[in-house]
Formats: sequence, C-alpha cells, structure tokens
Amino acid sequence: MPPQDRFPKIFSWLYAVVLVGLYMPMLFGLGINGVFTNVQGLWHDFMFKVQRVELKPGDKRLILLAVDDETVRKHGFPLPRTEYAQALDKMKALGVDTVIFDVLFLEKQKPEVDAALADATKRFGRVVHLFAFPNSAAEGKPSLPIPALLKSGRYFGSPNVDYIRSTDDHIRTFQLFRDLPDPVTGKPVAPSVAAAALAAHEGKSMEEIRATYGDDMRVINLRRPVHWDRHETGASAAADARPVECAQFLREARTDVKTEDEICSPFRRISMLDLLDGKLSPAQRDALKGSIVIIGSTALGFYIDKFPTAFGDAPGPELHLHAIDNSLNGDAMRSPLRLYTLLGLLAAVLLTYWLQKLPPSIGAASAGAAFLGWVLFAFWMFHRGVIVEFVPPAFAFVSSYLVLVVHRARAEGAEKKQIKSLFGQFVAPEVVADLAADPSKVKLGGEKRELTIFFLDIAHFTNISEKMDATELIQFLNRYLSALSDAIFERHGTIDKYIGDCIMAFWNAPVENKDHRADAILAALDCQRVIGELNKTVKGLPEIPAARIGISSGVATVGLTGTQKKLQYTVIGDEVNLASRLEGANKFFGSKIMISEATYAGAKDRVVARFLGRARVVGKETPIAVYEPLGEKDKLGAEWTKGLPLYEKGVAAFEARRYAEALPAFEEFLKVFPKDGPASLYRNLSRDYAAIPPDAAWDGVFNLTAK
Repeated sequence: MPPQDRFPKIFSWLYAVVLVGLYMPMLFGLGINGVFTNVQGLWHDFMFKVQRVELKPGDKRLILLAVDDETVRKHGFPLPRTEYAQALDKMKALGVDTVIFDVLFLEKQKPEVDAALADATKRFGRVVHLFAFPNSAAEGKPSLPIPALLKSGRYFGSPNVDYIRSTDDHIRTFQLFRDLPDPVTGKPVAPSVAAAALAAHEGKSMEEIRATYGDDMRVINLRRPVHWDRHETGASAAADARPVECAQFLREARTDVKTEDEICSPFRRISMLDLLDGKLSPAQRDALKGSIVIIGSTALGFYIDKFPTAFGDAPGPELHLHAIDNSLNGDAMRSPLRLYTLLGLLAAVLLTYWLQKLPPSIGAASAGAAFLGWVLFAFWMFHRGVIVEFVPPAFAFVSSYLVLVVHRARAEGAEKKQIKSLFGQFVAPEVVADLAADPSKVKLGGEKRELTIFFLDIAHFTNISEKMDATELIQFLNRYLSALSDAIFERHGTIDKYIGDCIMAFWNAPVENKDHRADAILAALDCQRVIGELNKTVKGLPEIPAARIGISSGVATVGLTGTQKKLQYTVIGDEVNLASRLEGANKFFGSKIMISEATYAGAKDRVVARFLGRARVVGKETPIAVYEPLGEKDKLGAEWTKGLPLYEKGVAAFEARRYAEALPAFEEFLKVFPKDGPASLYRNLSRDYAAIPPDAAWDGVFNLTAK
C-alpha cells in the first residue's frame, strides 16, 4: 500500500489517540475542558426553545410587581421610598405572604422617608431586602442597605449569589448559598435572594433552608413564557383572561408588537401603579393572597439587571423567581456525572473509526443514524429533567468522521481543492465553480492588471459598538456584512478582506470582467439600498446611519501572497490606497459613495453620477476629479431628474467663482433634497465666498488632510 493511501487510516488512529489523550485527564479530575462551554450553552437554550410548549407554567404563587413604564411616568424613577412603603401596607392588607425587593436601598435619604419604608417593612414582617457583593462577588467591600432597614428587616439576601453567568453571559444556573461571609449576620455562608425569600415564606432560619434545599449549583428549569395582556394591570376585564401563548400572540398581534422577551413572561406581572391607585382586578386581588411578590423594574431604559436566557433577555426579578420556583417545586434540571460524558466521547471516537471500514454510502447513512440517535437521546433525557452534555461527544463524533471527507477530498485533486479553499469565501459560488473547472484562469503568483478597488466602511461604528456587548456586536456585524457581501457577489466582485466593519473588494480578478467599473459602482448602490432595507426590517439590532464607499480604478498587482501554509488572494498598489482615501473623503463632502474620474470614465454608458469636485487626498500630490454615482442610467427617479440640473448649474457657477449665482441654485436643489450633503457643503461655501472670496491663488482644489 503506497504511503499516501495509508495516510487516512494512520490519521484516524492518530486523531483518536490525540482526542482521547486530551480528555482522559478529565476522568481523574485534573480539570474540566471549557472548549465546548459556549456551544453547549447554545444547545441548552435550543432544548428549552423547541420544548417550550411542554414546559411547566410558572408557579401561581410567584408574582412580579412591576415598576413599569406607566409607574415611572407618574412617579418618576427611582420610585420614591414612601411609595414602596405604601405598597407594602397595601399588599399586607391584600394578604400577600412574602415581599422581595429587587431594589437596593444603599444611600440614606430624609430620615422621615427612610423611617416610612423601615416601619412598613417591620409591619409586614416577611420582607426581603438586598445587600450586594462587588461584581466579582469575592473582592471588595459588600454594600449594605441603610441602617433603618437593617434594624427593621429580618431577611436579607444578595442578588449576585443566586443566578450565575455562563461564559457567554447567559444565565442557566443558580445557587442558593455561596461560601462568602454574610455581611449582615457575619456567618460564613451568604444567602441569595431566593434563599432569603424561602426563609421568609417558610418562617425558617437560613440554616434550616440550607439543610432543606442544599447549596449546590443547579440548572434552571425555565418555565413556559406566556403573554400577559398589557391590561393585566387591571385596567380592563381582559386582565382576568387566561394568558396567551407567546407564539399564538405574535401570530395574531396586529400592531404595537415588541420583542418576545418584552411581551412574554412565565410569571404574572402586576403594575405597581395599579396597586398604588387601587385599580387591581378581582383576579389580581385573588392571585395576591398568599403569594410571594418580588418588586422590580421593567420600565424600558430603567432596569439594569437584564440578562440573556433561552427565551430572550429577562429582567433580574424573573430569574430570582425561577430560582424560588425551582426550589419550591424541587424540579431544577440535573446534569449527569462528567464520567458518563467522557465515556460517551470515547465511544463516539471508536464508532467513527469502525465506520471508516464500511462503504462510503453505508458509512454515511450509519453515521447519520448514529448522530440522530444521540440527538433523540438528548431530547429523551431532557424530558426526564436531565441536561446531557451533548456537544463534546457530538463534536468528537463529527470531527472524527471528517477523516472520511478528507479521504474523498484528496481524490478531487490538490489544485482544485486549493482554488475552492482560496476563493470560496471571497467570490460568488458560480465563480468558484468556474475556477475549479479551469484552474488555469488563476495565475499562482502576481500579475499587473486593470482593476477596480472598492472600500466600504460603516459610519459611526465606534459609537454603535460601544452600546453592544460582544455577542450582540458579532451578531450585528455578521448580519450586515453578510448582506453587503451578497450584494458585492451578485455584481461579480471579489472580497479581499474584512477589516472590522470595513469591506475591501475588487473587480476584474480572478475572472476577467470587461464591465468591472460599472459593476463596482452598481454594487456600491446596491449596498446602500441593502442597508436601507436592513434598517427597516432587522429587529433587535441598531440601525446603520450610513456607510461610506470609495472606488478607484487603475493598474494594480493581484495574486497570491503569504506563505506555503497560508495563502491569500489579494491586491496591492497605489489604487488601493486611493480607494481607501476616497472612502474617507466622503466625510468632507457629505456624500455616501465617491468614485474616481478613471472609474466613472469607464462606466458612463451605464451609470449616472454627479461631479463632487477636485480633491487632493492624503498621500497624493496630484488632485483628481471625484464623482458620486446616483443610479443606473435611464432609471433615475423624478426627483433627481428635477434636481440634478440645479446641482450641476450650481457647481458650474461655483467652479467659475460666481458664488452669488451658485448660492440660489444650491438652495433650490436643497428644497428637493433637504439633507443632501454635497449640496449643503457647496451652499455654505457659496454663501461664505460670496461674502469673502477665497484667495485668488486658490485653484478650486479641496485639500483633504484627514484619511
């Protein structure tokens, strides 16, 4: 057997040995590999999503008293402590069993205000107040409630003890106690909000609660979210109707539909405003009798503790209620011993080695059946209240089975494989197929070629990114960059690279394209259209205010660069720098797309553009004429048909230094396009120069100093 034929078999053995060696230490407790943690978290969320209808509803005894938008509009934020005191007295009169404040009272206010809340707490009795550890929950000094509450209150818990963040920032587990000193009692174990609530509800000490419920980490058994009518506050008889399933509500809703996590909740929500104003419905009054109520904010923009779960972002109070619910009903999800996971992983590796001995079609069918069986087993265990570690064995199985794919791929030929690997991410699929069929179209090296270079950059991206966490930022970039890349591919462009929020692309390589200038310009117009459509249709992500695009054409060097182990098909040359500078020059002119004179000259038969001016960009001594494309020829709208002659008249007068004549032309144009950037620039310059003309030596070239 030739060495190359033995390679797949040797590789599979080596892979199995390495994989087993990687995970064997876990059998002996030498550490837990966190490589799959985030992916396992996604699987965990997926299980809850697909099983949502079959999940248990929230315990009817648990209620969220919401400081909602209506409450904030009337009483302001933060809610005055006297209103909280009044709410406690009203709930006591209604027969509420336990009240939990998901509100920190850390700073003293007027003595009479603090005394009112403290006295109401004492009168009610079963009230839980918060103390807080620093974010690390292990460093720094804990924050305690005001002295008046420490004296009058009996139950205290920490909000950053019970629910625990996963590495992807989602909340999937909780813990009733933590091995940290209790700053209120001085005892060595700190209780969570849920533990304090259980102690208040059952009238037991923390030691008894710990003995009853334990202090181990548990997986949250999420309750089924339902839609509570926005009038559940008691403003109408609809408040007494049974809550509607989220999916059904979203199907039937016609207007004012928010995101699911804002309109759905596993636990009944009652507005604090309706409690204070005495507008509770009979059903709500009945629900409050003997209930455990948590007070927290749900007003948009006013609650900070908003955490991702399988069903979307949830306010912190709901997570506390989940921990209480799971504890009261004793049905938190369980995780199997890690030993079982490791045994499953080893079995997966050995199974794929055996599958390689089968014919390809039978082996593929068997592998599919085995994987499906593992999925069904995970679902079956979920119904039994167990979250299996699905991902590590699945990864071991799939990655090991890829040896078969490697074996088949080698038979296709190294040259075609290299072409597909190099260009699959950067050009349209039909181009990849063309190159794979005829690799001679790609010169493995560099060549001088007439190219059109394209740079796209999202405006104000820094400001956008600062408002998102890492997960949201990646989701944002993937959504927009995918759509923009598709627009480039549809116009036969090649993606060179992604630089953060920037896309660099080029035309006329690797496949020749005689209309590369026009295609690049039309791709830019398509990208602007795509951004507008995404801003209207994509929910849950910020809008892009604008995207700046620079395009230049000329001779550049294109080819494969890098090392023997990693090659990249890229373009190098002065035109690349010019396209990048034109992208940035949009900021000066207020334009969205800027193309060089060379680019426009080769596309005039297909594209209409307007003259922006002559500019000397950074790094260039010779000024160039720059243009902004407006649309495809014979497809301009009525507004541009009317406005373009006015703009051109104004520019011609400006170029001839007849600034008083140019000013009314631009002002008339701006009546058609009030927010047009280039016209606004020229109007302002015309007004200024009509009053104080520029130096006679000025040649009409704009010297741009910013990149």
